[in-house]
Amino acid sequence: MILPLLLALYGCDTSSTSFTEASEEKQFVWNGLNLWYFWQSSVPDLADGRFSDDGEYHDFLTRYDDEENLFYSLRHPQDTFSWFIEDYEKHEEARQGISKSFGFRYGIDRIADDSNLLFGYVQYVVPDSPADQAGLKRGDIFNRVNGTQLTLNNYNSLLQNDTYTLTLSEIENGGFNERIETDPFSSVVLQENPIHPATGIIHTSSAKVGYLVYNAFRFNFHEELNDVFAQFKNEQVDELVIDLRYNSGGTLITAAMLAGLISGLNEEPTFARLIYNEKQSERNTLFPVFDAVPVYDNEGNFDEWINMNQLNLDRVFVLTANWTASASETLMNGLEPYMEVIQIGSTTRGKDEGSITVYDSPPNYNNRDQANPKHMRAMQPIVFKIFNSLDQDYPFGFTPLQENSLVEFQSPYLQNMRPLGDPDELLLARALQIITGVDPVAKAVAPDFHPVGEMIFDSGQMIPFNDDVYLLPAEVEEYGLMRDLYDN
Repeated sequence: MILPLLLALYGCDTSSTSFTEASEEKQFVWNGLNLWYFWQSSVPDLADGRFSDDGEYHDFLTRYDDEENLFYSLRHPQDTFSWFIEDYEKHEEARQGISKSFGFRYGIDRIADDSNLLFGYVQYVVPDSPADQAGLKRGDIFNRVNGTQLTLNNYNSLLQNDTYTLTLSEIENGGFNERIETDPFSSVVLQENPIHPATGIIHTSSAKVGYLVYNAFRFNFHEELNDVFAQFKNEQVDELVIDLRYNSGGTLITAAMLAGLISGLNEEPTFARLIYNEKQSERNTLFPVFDAVPVYDNEGNFDEWINMNQLNLDRVFVLTANWTASASETLMNGLEPYMEVIQIGSTTRGKDEGSITVYDSPPNYNNRDQANPKHMRAMQPIVFKIFNSLDQDYPFGFTPLQENSLVEFQSPYLQNMRPLGDPDELLLARALQIITGVDPVAKAVAPDFHPVGEMIFDSGQMIPFNDDVYLLPAEVEEYGLMRDLYDN
């Protein structure tokens, strides 16, 4: 759809009206949201008839200090996920897994309900990263950054440093037993493979279990994901556990592909139904389950289809946490009509809407190659809502059954956190218990845990452009492209 000219929208002649013209960036923000935003019709300041003439339009835009403030002022109250992009090249790199990082993910907790003291714990470490070279491992607890105790008042600023020393500690009687301080290590630009090396096959007394630790739905790692399933298929795994507790989203097409790898369904079943705003309603569509693997380059350009290593399973175990979101939830929702999805962990985020990147490229505002060369601003607004083939959504996330409700930062487990992939690791152990009917770590999965304190921050919040399920530019430009290529 082409955005109507402002004169057509306002329906009056403004040739004699003088006004100060708003910046190109501000005009782009309003025009792009007016065309694409899912809640456009519910935001009064985005209504087509909001302004009587060009002068009123520009006067409105110039009230705001900058285009970012304008963007956030136009968000619907229900929307907590759309965001403004300062530099879309960095945005694109982040989607490829490239960002400045220390190479470890951590949580920050309060040591007790009434305490100002905080501590961090390492959730996982990226191989060959600065954190890995510094000797950090999953389960390490730290209470000082660069020699300063973490508190509610300083943790945010301390964690913004580009170089760390961490004081590794143990928690004892409501305090810290400090053991050792690491050597300094610094953040670098690195690319993280979303498939964690803990991925592999677990042999139990009664079944071969495939275990996939998948930390982001990234379009440029499709071949690697397919290779993992080749191993699972060659070893004839009986069951599959997908660890999504640190996965807050990514590309919709990757989720549809993973659904095909797990289920063995062909391209006919509906994986997701996408509903846009009224202006984009011709894009409302059924997104299929894929039974071949689409391969992309790092820029998101389609290359080829390759054979998919499908498992044809009847059920799948999914490990979740509070930061499991977006494409992870879309995968669970999309599979539920076709197979049993057993969730273990905690309630997921509840993001059942998707986005696209909106560039300053009129008239359609979705063509990166035609973006205004004068600036690098872009937007990532919510533009569609997601349902599965049974018209089910998930605005409140997914909650496991009570017997499967487990949180990894609870005590006493945190004092002896197992590596990912260890059969005694808290969430994985529960999945293996269900599979084998034997409780390998009865004490670890007992339901009467008490928290060490309060989980107040997860470093996943610092990952650029997290909490998303989005379409690739080629899919936005011509939605049927992927299906047309497949059919041919």
